[in-house]
Amino acid sequence: YSKLNFYATVKKDLGFEDYLTIKQFNKRKYLAKLRASNHNLNCETGRYLSKPKIGSQNTISESLTSETAIWRKCCKICSDPTAEGLSYLPFFDPIIEDEQHFLVTCPRYHPQRLALEDEVKSALISWEPSRVTGLFQKDLMLLFAKYVYRLMNIRFPKQDLSTADTDEPDEKTTKKKKKKRGKD
Repeated sequence: YSKLNFYATVKKDLGFEDYLTIKQFNKRKYLAKLRASNHNLNCETGRYLSKPKIGSQNTISESLTSETAIWRKCCKICSDPTAEGLSYLPFFDPIIEDEQHFLVTCPRYHPQRLALEDEVKSALISWEPSRVTGLFQKDLMLLFAKYVYRLMNIRFPKQDLSTADTDEPDEKTTKKKKKKRGKD
């Protein structure tokens, strides 16, 4: 699994991206994190947990095996914890928690997918690059941003996702604009 698989799916042309105009900071932030694979889904955190720290005196027994590394990238909702010991078998097919699994197939977020607008839902389900790219365009980006924000809030409830899920700009953005204009 390559770090920039999802980015290569959604970024086709060089230029300004419409999603950067979303007024709500947290929604814009989580879309940017999702695009660049700068998130805490297991496909990313498992990648870093499986590497020994630089400068450490790890022995072979202390470093992680490739089977453990794969297991750390699995979706903990969809993967049976008892399957960890089977990861060395050639037929083992783990369910990696990547962007596609997170957005499209994980049953944990099924109610949120049901509530999506049909256009967003069909683009996600098809997972065709041209349709997924369309989720970041003006027509669908706000609906998609709200969906990503809700899923991130469910997946990472202890993180600071405190900005209300409204169409109003958040306080941080408003303060920055006032500061730029020289108002307080």
